[in-house]
Order: sequence, then structure tokens, then C-alpha cells
Amino acid sequence: MEIISGKTYYQAPPIYNLRDLLIEGQKKFEDRISVAYREKISDEDFVKKTYNDLYRDVVRMQQALAKVVEPGSRIAVIGDNSYKWMVTYLATATGFGTIVPLDRLLKHEELGPMLKRSRASVIVYDASFHELMQSLKEDNENISHTIFMESEKLTPDLKAEIDSEHADDSSFFFFSDFLATSDCEEALENESPDQLLWPAHKEDEICAILFTSGTSASAKAVMLTEKNLSSNVRALLGSVCFDDNISALSILPLHHTFENTCGFLCMLAIGARIDICDGLRYVSKNLKEHQTYILIAVPALLTGMKRAIENQAKRTGQDRKLNIGLKLARALRFIGIDRRRSIFKDVLAELGGKLQIIISGAASLDKETLRFFDALGIDVLQGYGLTEASPVVSGGNTKINVLGTVGQPIAGVTVAVDNDKKGEPGEILVYADSVMAGYLDDEEATKEAIDEAGWLHTGDIGCIGRRNSITITGRSKSMIVLSSGKKVFPEELETLLKEREFIKDSLVFGQETDAGDVVITAKLVLDEEKIREKTGIHEGDLTEEDISNELAVLIEEINRNLPAFKGIRSYFYSFQDMLQTTTMKVRRGMEMDNLQALFAHTKENWQVLRGKNIDQYAEERLGREDSEQVGGDVKSSATEAVAAVEEKEAAAKKRKVSVKDRIRQRELRRARRKYYRDLRVLNRMYDDVLKKRERLTEDERKLQVREAVVEQRLKKIREKIELDESEKITPAAKVSQK
Repeated sequence: MEIISGKTYYQAPPIYNLRDLLIEGQKKFEDRISVAYREKISDEDFVKKTYNDLYRDVVRMQQALAKVVEPGSRIAVIGDNSYKWMVTYLATATGFGTIVPLDRLLKHEELGPMLKRSRASVIVYDASFHELMQSLKEDNENISHTIFMESEKLTPDLKAEIDSEHADDSSFFFFSDFLATSDCEEALENESPDQLLWPAHKEDEICAILFTSGTSASAKAVMLTEKNLSSNVRALLGSVCFDDNISALSILPLHHTFENTCGFLCMLAIGARIDICDGLRYVSKNLKEHQTYILIAVPALLTGMKRAIENQAKRTGQDRKLNIGLKLARALRFIGIDRRRSIFKDVLAELGGKLQIIISGAASLDKETLRFFDALGIDVLQGYGLTEASPVVSGGNTKINVLGTVGQPIAGVTVAVDNDKKGEPGEILVYADSVMAGYLDDEEATKEAIDEAGWLHTGDIGCIGRRNSITITGRSKSMIVLSSGKKVFPEELETLLKEREFIKDSLVFGQETDAGDVVITAKLVLDEEKIREKTGIHEGDLTEEDISNELAVLIEEINRNLPAFKGIRSYFYSFQDMLQTTTMKVRRGMEMDNLQALFAHTKENWQVLRGKNIDQYAEERLGREDSEQVGGDVKSSATEAVAAVEEKEAAAKKRKVSVKDRIRQRELRRARRKYYRDLRVLNRMYDDVLKKRERLTEDERKLQVREAVVEQRLKKIREKIELDESEKITPAAKVSQK
């Protein structure tokens, strides 16, 4: 077993509870902007709330809550990122009770059971959830009050309708009206924050309950204490250094611990301005408007940003210039000259001009995207964590950042890799003050996750490499065990596959054969536009053969660089997105169930499906299930079949293509496919020549440097010899010389 502990690189603020975080912010940064947002997307100006405004609204919320529920109650909140959401969270978590953030992207039928499990007394929500929350309140005896967070979605007509609906309902409030019931304006003017804010939680008291975004139907409810959250904030600020008075763009949902701790609590602790994003389509616009310094993101967002920059370069004819700039920036940095931000000044201006740090988490980021942003002059710090650890365990920092890894453990966190030999992969264990108190009402699962010594068993597989940086290789649950006993982690292969632009997503799994062998199989989700670019077929039919040939080349390239036992032996593709969690992770279990049902329906093995488009099989299976569900309505099916035949015949008559023309078209398609295959081979040969030329140029440059160094040394030696010779001449010899 290998054990490493995180180092403290910077002096973190002494924050030991969330109440102190709020009070210190009010004292140090009173008139500084804490949160900026638009009331409406169409508005040009922003609503700006200072740290003093935030403190006062938190006090109002606490005093108002105390009038309707007992201190210590559980308060649930659901909705888009908003200032009101933040006020609700802080008012509860700083001492009044236990906050229960709910995932706004969950299906409605999942929210009801979660609310019941949480035993929340108050639910605070925005316009999207009004009808649902009112119906859930009727079925949930724990909920005593509902609070509606006003937003752009609340039109005057809707507000009038809701007012009429709840005219005699004393348990319903609009958010602004609810704050007005606090009756603490005089106290806010005359008393200090220490006197007005509710006393802080004890360090082992539960202040937040968060539901994991796992792939199972029943997510676990993680209980986090005051010590858990505050220690993780301190640890992060002891690992990463930020400039003063920076801005952070809030894009990820606040109910996720990653955004909650990194993009919310940490930013408040250092006096940053949190700018609430108007929506994913407005990210570029918001980055410019706010001149964002730090961005908390997931890989899908960063990959999208990279593609947007590349597509913009193509549209404007600047793609060659972009590629040359990337190579130049890397080459200069290799010899110790950093001109990245000056080379890409125009590109960075499109991102606001001040974007310095991107913190990426929730999933692995491909190396190509990492290298791209690094070449632009933006530090991408990839991290690793889980809700059960509040959430951050490790991450790259502003001192040490090994690309392709999830960095070192952060300050105060100890990580162990349960392996037999140093450097080998094993399960990652975590020991820290940030490890959860346990799962709500699930003692058995808690004991399974946290052992008697206090180590959290993450279920993630990883290894410790250069400079004590951690590399995540997979999940123990998804591990493929071959008949030879060797183990393969699908996440490793999925990362390699997703590095190709035309592959949107992938799922690697082990498929057992009749002989008992396990075949490593990959399902690939393709981007049709990108695969057309790759094959060179921009118009007309993109056949299964064209795609299969391209995928065969890709799989061969990947397998060539892998140990033989890890090679992908079967693959098929689809244009339909896979089922995902709200954190953009593939629901592996559900996808595997769908694939098993598909295999059972087609009765075909991995050899037959190799290189095929499985969308047609999926449609056939769904069609069969639908027909069985309606009891086999033969008449309806026959009518549809006749209609389909008539439609095909009508289309054929409309086209009026002769046999001779069809043969000619077929020959043209074959010739075109052969041409593009040959073109791809030539392109690969040309790329190899360019790489060899680059290597020769690099070797030549190194040789010139060495020659210059040798020449310099020889010059010094000659000078020394001449000096020594001159010192050896006697006075008599000097006279004779004269």
C-alpha cells in the first residue's frame, strides 16, 4: 500500500465554520461585489450584491425561517443558480439548520422520494417547480411551508394567478415577501454580525445533506458536517493561489458539491465576485462581459469551448495560423520562453482577456484539450473528488501541475492506494477531516464505505506517479476481468477513444463468448458532421462501409499502442446519445441493460455486429416491443406496411433512375471511397514525414546548441592556455623579446 499526504503551499484564511466565512467576508470585503446577475436575459445591466448585502439577506432569511420552523430543521432548495439560492443555502448551513440541495435536472418522479427521505420542513424553489412542489407538499406531511423564488420565468400573469391560488394559504410565500417578514431592519442597523447571525453548528453537526448523482435509481444521501465543509475550503485555499478581487463565472449547478465548494464557498472566502452565467449558450458572452479570471468546469464544457475556438478559426480562415501558434507557443516554452498569452492575445480576448485558471472535475479530461488550453496560456487544474469527501481529494495546483493527472492530494488530505507493488494501480482510499459523517438512514452502506480506521473506500482505481500526482484508471465496479485473470479498466480505453473529435462518447465493456472467453467491446457514439469531415464524404450517402473502414483504422491505431490483452476486439457504433446522469456521466448500468436486451433480440454475437450501426437493431427491438404491447394489432401493422411499400414505390417513380444510372452511381461511389482511402493513406504518410522532419529539425537545433556550448568551452580553454603560457615566460626572456 502506498500512502501520500497533501502539502500546504499557501496560507489559507482561518475558516473553521461557514458562519465565520460569512462574517469575515462582511468585515473584510463589505462594499465589494459578492454576486452579479441579470434579472432577465434581455437586460443590459447586472444586479450587483455586495458582501454586506449578502450578509444582511442571510440574516433576514434566518429570522424569517425562525418564525415558521424550529431551528435545526431541514430546508430543501431546488432551482437554477441564483442569488436567492445562495442566500437560502448560507442562511441554513451557517447555523440555523440543515440544507438539502436538490438536483434541478432530476425527473419529477425521483424528486418526491428524495424529499421524503430528507424529511425537509421547508422547500424553496423557482418557477419551473411550482406545480410539482405544491402537489408534493400534499403527499408529504413533513413539508410545512413552500417558498417561491421569483425569477424571469415569473410573468405578471403567472404571479397574479399564483397570488389568487394562495390568497388564504399562510404556508406559501414569495421569496421577497418571506424576507420582509423577518422584522430585523432596526437590528441590522444597530447590532454587529456576531449578535445577529444564528450560532454556528458544532463541528460534528450535520449542516448539509446531498444526494449523489450515481447511476442507480436510488441515490445515496450524503451527510456533511460543519468540519467536513470548512476543512475542504481551507485545504483548497492552501493548495491554490488566487489574485485579489477576482471574478468567477458560475456555470455548473450549485447543488453539485464540486461547484458548491470550489465555485461558491471558496470564492466567498477570498472575496471574489461570483458572476451567475445566463446559460450555456451565453458562456462566451458572459466571459467577455465579466472578464472572468477563474472558471469551474466539467470536461464536456471545455471540449465544447475548444471546438468553438477551432470552428471559429476555420470559418475565418485562421485555422492554419492557430495551429502554427500552438506549435510555436509549445516550442518556445520548451526552451524556457513563455509567450503564450501574447501569441494568443486575440483568442484570449474572446474569452474575456483575463481567464487565467480553469478547474476541471467530475470526469477525466482528454490530454489534447488539456494541451490546447495550456498552449493558450490558461492553467487547467484537473481535480478528483467525490461527494463523500466534501468533495475535493486531489488536484493540480499553481505550484505543481502534471498534465494528464488529477494532481497531488490537497492540504490536509491523506490518500492511500491499496496495491501490492509501488506504482501499480489499486483502490484509492481517503483519510481527512472532509470525509463524510455517513449516509442518511443507511448504516450498512456507511460501514461499507468507511472502515473502522476512518478510511473512505472510494471504489475508484488509480496509481501514484511523478511528483506524487495521482492518475485515475477506472472504477472497481466496471473493471473487466479476462479469462487469463488480467484486469482491464474500461475508463482508460474510453479516454483514448474520446480523444478523437468524431467520437462524442464511448462505452467499453467485456462481452463473454460461448467458449467462456471475454472480448473487450466498445460502443461508439459518433458525431455525424465530424465523421463526414474525417472520411471526406461531405455530401451524399455515408455508408456503413465508409464508417466501418474509418473505425477499423482508429481501433488498429489504439491497439498498436496497448498491451495485447487490452486490445479492443469488437466495436459497433451509434448516432444516438447514451443515457447520462446530470453530471454528464454515462449511466453504465442502464446502457449495459439496453445492450444485453439488444443482443438477446438480434441473436447475433460480437463478431457479426463488429463495425455495424446498431441504431437499426435498436429500432427493430423497440418496434417489436411496441407491437407486443398493443397485443399484436395485425391489421394496423399490415396497413402501415402497405403504406410504407406504396411510399417507397412513389419515391422510386419520382426519381425514375434507370438501371444503367444506378450501376454508374454505384461505380462512382466505389471510386470515391477508394480515392478517399488512398487520400487518407497519403495524408498519414505525409504526417509521418512532417513528424520526422520536425524531429530532425529539433535534433539539428540541439546539435547547434551543443556545438555552440563546445565552442564556448574550447574558447575558454584556449584563453586559459595562452594565459598560462604568458605567465611561464621569465623576466630574461621578456628582455630578450624586447
